[in-house]
Amino acid sequence: MTETQTQLSSPSRERPRIAALDIVRGFALCGILLVNLPPMFGLGVDGGALHFYRFYQDFVQNRFFPIFSFLFGIGFGLMWLNARDCSPRPRLALLRRFAFLGILGGLHQLLQPGEALLPYALAGIVVLLPATWIADRWRNVTISSLGIVLLIAGVATGGGMAVIPGLFLLGFAIGGSGLLRTVLSRPGRVAITGALTLAITIVGFVATDYLTRQINGWINAGLGLTMALTYIVVVLLLLRTPAEAVLRPVFAPLGRMALSNYIGATLILVAVRMAMPDLARFDDHGGYVAGLLICVAIIIVQIIVSTLWLRRFGQGPLEKLWRLVTWGRAKLSAMHRNQRREQPSALTSSRE
Repeated sequence: MTETQTQLSSPSRERPRIAALDIVRGFALCGILLVNLPPMFGLGVDGGALHFYRFYQDFVQNRFFPIFSFLFGIGFGLMWLNARDCSPRPRLALLRRFAFLGILGGLHQLLQPGEALLPYALAGIVVLLPATWIADRWRNVTISSLGIVLLIAGVATGGGMAVIPGLFLLGFAIGGSGLLRTVLSRPGRVAITGALTLAITIVGFVATDYLTRQINGWINAGLGLTMALTYIVVVLLLLRTPAEAVLRPVFAPLGRMALSNYIGATLILVAVRMAMPDLARFDDHGGYVAGLLICVAIIIVQIIVSTLWLRRFGQGPLEKLWRLVTWGRAKLSAMHRNQRREQPSALTSSRE
């Protein structure tokens, strides 16, 4: 039995985090950092930046944001299963969770206009919470169908924030059912899915040119989704190889502290921008090379800090505060007592 299978079959009083999700989330967080850097520093297409800008648009922009949105929906589905067991008023607890995220996102907007936390909170309240009232018998089919419709509509309108509701609902359907664990235990099906999305992506790039993809937003948005799913599949398959020994210690700490690292990266970028407002003067490629080096340095620092922090505290600072707001101090104390009675499996990390 593989480590992933051991994790998936391990019984526990509270459902443990799935380490693969933390790793994929950490991987996506690195991509989000690359997405956020150019607009924060005003990097464009002047001078030798054209090729870097086109690469950024084709392989980075709108490629990692869907991963985060999809994982957010999955996380909500998993949390809903726990919330019903842990709280007599689970929807109120989750409403507090979204409210905290909205406040944090509103403050974050002051530093990074166009950030995702505030839209996530609003979509969670408007789309995810109402979906919990659908009867269990019909919920997964209903929200999956609605999620597909909303996702198609989001792509048709050019993608971006418009794909959030559809991805949230599809993620909720997967996280709130046993499908996630079934998928992770069947790498063959995961590989087939990745092959299909990769084929669609390649056809899309061969059949269009850069200007066509940028003018027709629905093409770029559709390719963003297929590339995002391909990235997810590649990471999941690599976790079945010896590469897991590298991916796990690198990306899992980032993923477990995703909220703290997301906000922390913005604070670091703002500080760097104050010290070096014009990155273009550091290289001949419009500042993209200097920006890439800054991102790599931030990621390395966050990997080290996250690893050390989790060894000492078990949760990131914002994650801990978010959890406290969601459940309250008394409920958290009871949950901690339950955790101390359990023996976690090899791939089990801290609880949601």
